[in-house]
Amino acid sequence: MRTIYKSVTHPVNMQTQTRTSPAWKQASRLKSPKAKGSGRSRPHSGQKGGSGPIFSAGETVKETGIYEVIHDGEHRIAHEVVMLSGDAFPPCDTCETRVRFRLIRTAPYIFQDEDFEEPE
Repeated sequence: MRTIYKSVTHPVNMQTQTRTSPAWKQASRLKSPKAKGSGRSRPHSGQKGGSGPIFSAGETVKETGIYEVIHDGEHRIAHEVVMLSGDAFPPCDTCETRVRFRLIRTAPYIFQDEDFEEPE
């Protein structure tokens, strides 16, 4: 395996200092995902009061895609998640089975795409 290094320049006290670090370390400085339940995930981009059927916790997901999660009460704003066909819509840790799901758009799961499937 070949390690790729990228040169980074940082200003320090009106001087320029050059430091070399592996590219993967630089990529790891990007924002990391928020912890589950933090309530700070990216807000949904779906239209308010959108159309389409509403699904409940415990129902089976019929289409893989991006779903809007609508919580009961004020404990968390609506947000988007990816759900896979065949899985069950999960209950929320706070509002339990009162949580609802609305399909925003279908989207194929990458490992079910013919170009990314693992050989059998």
